[in-house]
Amino acid sequence: MRYVIIGASAAGAQAGEELRKLDKNSKITIISAEKYLPYSRCLISRFVDGRLKEDNLYFKTRHFFDGYDINGVLDTKIVKIDRIAKRVVSKDDKEFAYDKLLIATGSNPAIPKIDGIDLNGVYFFHSLDNANAIIQKFEKAKRAVVLGAGFVGLESAYALARRGLKVTVIEKASQILPNQLDVTASLIIQKDLESLGVEIILNQSISFINGTDAVESVTLSDKSMIPCDILIVAVGMKPNKDLAIECGISADKGIIVDECLRTSDPNIYSAGDVIEIQDISTGKRITSATWYNAVLQGKFSAFNMAGIDRRYSQAIGIQNAVQFHQIPAISFGKTQINEEDEQDYDVISVHKDNVYKKLILNNGKICGMIFVGDIAKSGFYTALIRYGVDVSEFRSKLLDYDFSYAYFKENTFDQYDPYVNVNNA
Repeated sequence: MRYVIIGASAAGAQAGEELRKLDKNSKITIISAEKYLPYSRCLISRFVDGRLKEDNLYFKTRHFFDGYDINGVLDTKIVKIDRIAKRVVSKDDKEFAYDKLLIATGSNPAIPKIDGIDLNGVYFFHSLDNANAIIQKFEKAKRAVVLGAGFVGLESAYALARRGLKVTVIEKASQILPNQLDVTASLIIQKDLESLGVEIILNQSISFINGTDAVESVTLSDKSMIPCDILIVAVGMKPNKDLAIECGISADKGIIVDECLRTSDPNIYSAGDVIEIQDISTGKRITSATWYNAVLQGKFSAFNMAGIDRRYSQAIGIQNAVQFHQIPAISFGKTQINEEDEQDYDVISVHKDNVYKKLILNNGKICGMIFVGDIAKSGFYTALIRYGVDVSEFRSKLLDYDFSYAYFKENTFDQYDPYVNVNNA
């Protein structure tokens, strides 16, 4: 059997490792378009602000490929999948034959159509190359603007502020973290960042990026202008699905897969940021750029590629844990409710100073949570959400200090997936 994996990040690397554990003899090839060994994009902000060195970003070393007898091919971009011949072709015309193929091509930053987006000094805070380029600018840079106040945008703002730059964040929504937190939680985080000197401007976007060769300033939608030496663009991610579409594999928001993570071609699987999944907390079809989902999908895809039936049905789109400055925050599952849906949900919350906890329930089950300031036992609550545990009888105690696994019968979690450790969810 010949296994080929396109992509060497969370899903691809995990799939390769799992395949070797399941199949000691077959040939496994992992192909990465980047020149680097597998590294964590989640840690880029800590590298940029100096808390981590580059070596700390790598979650797999060359010993990983050698130790698992995996053919690791770096700096090689795959441009074609030939489903008839069962081979993939690289930009420099190298060919890799497969019996089972995994597409784990991830996602790339969305690029808004703004005049000047191609100027020097405009970055997307997504790759190690990008991070190194930003670090090289620090010697002369004094001001930075960040477009987008999602997690990536705020992580970059925090990193640049720690480096001593004057940072302004521009967000078109009326709050920061509009897709992850509600208004109450976002205000706590906003004040925390502002205490570090980060300026946050809401209800605005960038109309023009000004400069001759490099960015010098940005013009906002209200015609005001902000000078800057660095512009970080963080307005969302787009799945790298073109390779699949070009060879006729079904895709919509992302590559469409079944519960076995199999695409419309029975010999081709897909995992990670590039796929479209159903969010069990909302019931909606989404794409999800989260590390946990990618790793779990990589593991499950490996089982199925090796002929061992494993059904993946635990996806939750929003699952974020961050601490930009002094206050930690976690959001998981459904975090906001539209007015027209209010009657379908039950909300429990407590708020005192910089501590805010909120649970959203539907039909007696927790489907979403926000914890800010105090994130103790958050793993317990995420397990209740992930496994759809009925908590109706404990409604009045759900946010009590002593509410824990002890409230449930010993076999409560026995019905759930044995391949996920509930206590570490």
